[in-house]
Amino acid sequence: MALNPPPRALGLAFAGGAVGTIARALVTLVAGNFFGLFVVNLVGAGFLGWVNGSSQAPNPKFASAEKKWFWGAGFSGGFTTMSGLALIFVLLSGGFGVIPALIYILVQFAAGLFCYALGFRLGKGEWPSV
Repeated sequence: MALNPPPRALGLAFAGGAVGTIARALVTLVAGNFFGLFVVNLVGAGFLGWVNGSSQAPNPKFASAEKKWFWGAGFSGGFTTMSGLALIFVLLSGGFGVIPALIYILVQFAAGLFCYALGFRLGKGEWPSV
């Protein structure tokens, strides 16, 4: 396995990241920064899980490396924002204290993992039973 990605991979990841960043900006314009950040990180984690799960489905939608570079690394990476989460932590710490800010971060991470796992299962075609 090559350690350096081919130039095509970088271009597709860059293009997907640009589209994801524009989509994130539109969501935060509509939903606001605080709620929008929560939404984009959870939807982005779920979408990344769906991309990865779909590549393992019987009828894979994202099996090609090009689709994974664009949609997985690029779009999902540009749509989600860890730097925004760090900024919200700083703002919440200053306004409400460190403990509420840590709780927000932990909820965001736990919900993100759940959304990724749900997206992965849905992408594979495994519908969760209730």
